[in-house]
Amino acid sequence: MIAALAALPLVSAETLLRLGMMAVVGVAAGMFAVAWYRPVRQFIARREERYDQVLRGSLLLDVRPRTVTVMGLGAILLLGLIGYAMVRHPLAAALGAVLGGLLPSLVLKLLKARRSYRLQEQLVDGIQTLSAGVRAGLNLIQSMELLAQNGVRPISEEFAHLLREYEYGIPIERAMLNAADRIGSSNYRLLFSALQTHRERGGDLGETLDRIADSIREIHRLEKRIETLTAPGRTAARWMGAMPIVILIIMRFIEPEGVSLLFTDDIGKLILAVIVLFNVVGFLWIRKIVSIDV
Repeated sequence: MIAALAALPLVSAETLLRLGMMAVVGVAAGMFAVAWYRPVRQFIARREERYDQVLRGSLLLDVRPRTVTVMGLGAILLLGLIGYAMVRHPLAAALGAVLGGLLPSLVLKLLKARRSYRLQEQLVDGIQTLSAGVRAGLNLIQSMELLAQNGVRPISEEFAHLLREYEYGIPIERAMLNAADRIGSSNYRLLFSALQTHRERGGDLGETLDRIADSIREIHRLEKRIETLTAPGRTAARWMGAMPIVILIIMRFIEPEGVSLLFTDDIGKLILAVIVLFNVVGFLWIRKIVSIDV
């Protein structure tokens, strides 16, 4: 027994020091996790509530918010590992993790913006379908059913959801108000407000719908005109945001030692931070200038 113990390799002091440091770090991480468990859980709950509002409220998708949270955690881990594997620096891993945390919100925002754009483009045709149904002798509810059954997505989904709420006992005025809040468009608010006013005061609904369609068509024409006039400004903003990265990559091949100082030297890091700050401020400033509401 004594001979067997004597045959075992001796553990060096450096190894013991490393094991002790790992134990201290593990204990500190555990204490940090316990201390921040409740705030982190509350933060995740708020994020999932916002995911639920976008998924089931705006996009009308039957997707659990917890699924998006799990996918976000996977993106944090994956992009963090990719960042560290590419640069071999903890800051790159942290940057990748931050991008992974922002990825679900960015994707949902992109899907919401795309759906909103399609709803805007389909509104005039939808109003014309309602007007045709009214002139054919249908009432407002039947005309909405016609649009929900024969219209294209996503406007057909919105009116189908509106009618579903009406069938569940919600007054049609309240259902239209919910649809306006869910879509978040001033043109749809105009349409539903006009329909509610007609139900209260009466009148020729077909003529009212035709006037609303003409007004929205004119608004779309002005928006397209403004979009054409402000296209150079938006292009300049995109190029301004991309050029520092392009120049940095080019300089990396020309003068690698000088570029490396931006990431290793304290003054270089300060200069890089100022460049990024000015670039972001300029980009947002140009976007604010060319963003014009009709």
